[in-house]
Amino acid sequence: MSLVTNAQFITGVVGEDAILHDGVPQIAFVGRSNVGKSSTMNAILGRTSLVKTGRTPGKTREINFFSVTTNDGLVRYFVDLPGYGYAKVSKLERKKLEDLITWYLSLEEGGPDLVCVVLDAKVGLTDLDREFSKIAIDQGRLLLVLVNKLDKINQKAQAALKRSLQGELGTEVTIFYYSAKTGKHLNIINNYLFGGEDPQEVLS
Repeated sequence: MSLVTNAQFITGVVGEDAILHDGVPQIAFVGRSNVGKSSTMNAILGRTSLVKTGRTPGKTREINFFSVTTNDGLVRYFVDLPGYGYAKVSKLERKKLEDLITWYLSLEEGGPDLVCVVLDAKVGLTDLDREFSKIAIDQGRLLLVLVNKLDKINQKAQAALKRSLQGELGTEVTIFYYSAKTGKHLNIINNYLFGGEDPQEVLS
């Protein structure tokens, strides 16, 4: 059951904006195109279509901010970053989007308190996932890895994936395995994000 009582779109930015520095905690979601990032955000928020799931991958060109209020009265921003790695977008356009993500993750003042890297369980980590994860860690931001589409792989593949990710990311990074489509394990992610289980309490 979602702990979210209200969620609404606020604005989209492509550069410096006051919302980046207004003191409201920011939870950023990054992931390659078609990984289910928008579906993940909608599922966590208990909504069906607040975060647009475009039929055309790579369609999002802005950093979109959503104001999220939970049942404890606290407000956070969910920040939807453009999907990356879509082959049918021109090289120039791909670089623009990747530069925009890098700029946001690298902000010295403001920017995300928590960066959620969304993966496809069938694909695992890509080079860009690694790159953006490293930027987040280097900037001292909390990193959370969300592995979506768990329903698409069998138990043996799940076990192998968990060994692989844990081996590469280590024990310092928290990893959640779930399915935005079926809702499996979403309650665990909700409790982590909104239930006060974050030991550093940066989102409180």
